[in-house]
Amino acid sequence: MITTPVKLWRRQKEVARHLGREGKIISWTIIRVPPKAFLNETPYPVVIVKMENGEKMIGQLVDWQDEDLAVGRKVVAVLRRLFSGDSESIIAYYIKFRPI
Repeated sequence: MITTPVKLWRRQKEVARHLGREGKIISWTIIRVPPKAFLNETPYPVVIVKMENGEKMIGQLVDWQDEDLAVGRKVVAVLRRLFSGDSESIIAYYIKFRPI
């Protein structure tokens, strides 16, 4: 995954407007065979969330337990590191979801 400082800068306002918003999980899956950039994070859940304003978003679920993987579970949008690169990489942050 190639992320440039320009791309990160351009999407910062879009990311900021979602932080702290709540929603409910409408679907989820566990990723066991990830893309190369996410190899050290498996297995991890990815959820589809219906936000309070009706918008639907896809993202990784963080700080979760098995009982958090349920349709209807309330979550909140948080800012977390997107992936771990090498020491020369840009550290990219993006929206993920945490159970409430």
